[in-house]
Amino acid sequence: MPVITEFAAPKYKRKESHRQSPFRYPGGKYYALKYILPFIVHEEYDEYREPFIGGGCVFFALPKVKHNVINDLHSELMTVYRALADEEQRDNLIEKVTEEVVTQDRFDEVVAMEPKDDFEQAFKTFYINRTAYSGILHNPNIGYNEVKSSPPSNWHKRMRPCGEKLKGVEITTHDFEVTIGADDGGRSVLMYLDPPYYEADQKRAYVKSFVEKDHVRLARILKQTPHRFCLSYDDCEWVRQTYAEFNIYPLKWQYNTDNISGKKRKKGKELIITNYEPNWPEQSEPVVVPVAVQPTLLDF
Repeated sequence: MPVITEFAAPKYKRKESHRQSPFRYPGGKYYALKYILPFIVHEEYDEYREPFIGGGCVFFALPKVKHNVINDLHSELMTVYRALADEEQRDNLIEKVTEEVVTQDRFDEVVAMEPKDDFEQAFKTFYINRTAYSGILHNPNIGYNEVKSSPPSNWHKRMRPCGEKLKGVEITTHDFEVTIGADDGGRSVLMYLDPPYYEADQKRAYVKSFVEKDHVRLARILKQTPHRFCLSYDDCEWVRQTYAEFNIYPLKWQYNTDNISGKKRKKGKELIITNYEPNWPEQSEPVVVPVAVQPTLLDF
């Protein structure tokens, strides 16, 4: 199929159930939501799956359906999701983080922690995520800014509503192939997938590396799946060629994270790939490929 450079994607209107993720996450989709969600919110389905939940921006923004599955191979991250989903653990975690301070000494102390149970692991992971540069959990460096960063006393504002939304959600730590291939029980399934990008810096950003054979395996599985999928990827030749049989929608935006004096801001390019035609309301004029601006990571 040809790459679709003009398309009449309707403007996304935030739903009442929209929640903002409590995480800071490398590659997070918060500022791309208005471009991604129109590919999903107009579809009818009763099971939603995310094999690479990461920071969960898309999941938390979408209305829940009958059955919801979120998954990530990063087991430490998933302990946070499970703690937030459990009312008692959520309350305890909120109480603990609200009393915290953020200093270099405290950051180093938490990084060096050896958790005795899942609750301590959830605390360690969440604290580091909220205070590390770009939320990176792999070999983290402190990135907390007293002026721009949200203080621990405010973290509960996202933790509680997101935890409530996680109630009844199936939270797993599997290889993506297990999540994609799970029995659907006769339900209509839609999947959103946000894997590590093909040209991403694996050593810097991710705890679990995603190498070329994983990208190849993901493509093979998606070509075989009977389920609808919406996939976001970096715009590169390998991805375009590999998924050429599907609908490919290019998106562009500028990164403020690279706003260095004397240098031009870096333009990011991303692809939305679907194996279905979006069920969009009719519009009179097509929308030219949009350009968005991403604020600095410290701004959220």
